[in-house]
Amino acid sequence: MRYKALILDLDGTTLPHGFSSHPSVRVKAAIARAQKFVHVSLATGRPLNITKPIIAELGIIGLCSVHDSTQLYDPMKDEIIDVVTIENGKVLEVLSSLSGISGKILIGLKNDETEYKKGSLPNDICDIAVPDISENIVDSYIEKVSKVDGIYVHKIPSWKGDLFWLVVSSAVATKLHAVVKIAELEKIKPEEIIGVGDSYNDYPLLSACGLKIAMGNAVPELKAIADFIAPTVDEDGVAVVIEKFILNQ
Repeated sequence: MRYKALILDLDGTTLPHGFSSHPSVRVKAAIARAQKFVHVSLATGRPLNITKPIIAELGIIGLCSVHDSTQLYDPMKDEIIDVVTIENGKVLEVLSSLSGISGKILIGLKNDETEYKKGSLPNDICDIAVPDISENIVDSYIEKVSKVDGIYVHKIPSWKGDLFWLVVSSAVATKLHAVVKIAELEKIKPEEIIGVGDSYNDYPLLSACGLKIAMGNAVPELKAIADFIAPTVDEDGVAVVIEKFILNQ
């Protein structure tokens, strides 16, 4: 099959985990070549302000899903073209479910992020996150928060050791929904898209794509649904995917 688009997760897929990480020379070169043949997008949990430098470094011109799939960004226009927020009532339910958690709760807005303070709740909240908590705690709160209708809750690995972030967004703000939006706007069928990821929030991404690819460093749940397991991020797995499925090398 001739694929028409490639949607890449960022951390742990296109570049190693870590704020100061950068894609390898081989990955950058492969993406540049791929864009001559297919639409290339990023789908990342990162907010736009720390995704933009990577978009520029990679030379990505296709629509990108950022900020936990709550925003769709057009690099060519330098503009957010779609935003998904959580209903205010749902925000209160989520915060109630998180009431016993220790540590700070972050409130994500379109162009900002702030720590939640009781009695002060802004409108148009994109996501709610609790950073750097242990896996057993994050799993217990995922179970609690998942009882709130109309929301999507998941965990992503922290850049700090064996800790995790708990992330909550609207039920229609997942990487699956991002794929559907990008496909519609680019007039591409989802089955014509290659999706590549490594973590729990990439399950919806792979589920929506015609060719599902998990990185060699991916979580077992993602590898279980993959059509192909690429080398790890440290082994330039994204470049291998591009060479094999787009450049046919």
